[in-house]
Amino acid sequence: MVEFTIFFLFAAIAVIFALVVVLHRNPVVGALSLVASFFALAVMYVLLDAPFLAALQVIVYAGAIMVLFLFVIMLLNLQHVAEPSTRPIQQFLGYTSCSAFGIGLVYFIIKYVVLGPPTAEFKATAYDIGVRMFEAYIFPFEMVSILLLAAIVGALLLSGRTRPSEVTK
Repeated sequence: MVEFTIFFLFAAIAVIFALVVVLHRNPVVGALSLVASFFALAVMYVLLDAPFLAALQVIVYAGAIMVLFLFVIMLLNLQHVAEPSTRPIQQFLGYTSCSAFGIGLVYFIIKYVVLGPPTAEFKATAYDIGVRMFEAYIFPFEMVSILLLAAIVGALLLSGRTRPSEVTK
């Protein structure tokens, strides 16, 4: 019973901070709220008897990835508040994807209530994760690394400042 209470407490914390990430206008506050959400997810991994995944969550996501995000935010100087834009296609796609996620979430909750919890044993050792990542999922793993590299190069290009000599030409 205590585990359920802790799980739902940290699930609520994760959802609240995820909403702060989406709804807050200041990108630094959003990035720090994402760190809090990552820590709440790490606690839930510990409750699922997956301490290795919890450590990876804290070290990789809350540590390395968030440092990269904050570096890009500071590099691009995103402190100014952007004006609300009216882009109907992006709004439609956003509402559609949120609705699809909500429908999928309701489906899996109902499936869990009707069929009960899954009976397969959850393995989260370093060996099992490594075998899965580098045998079955090597292509998506490499695509994510290329995507991160492209994001870094794009951030550097976007932050390129013009020199005073180039402005007068």
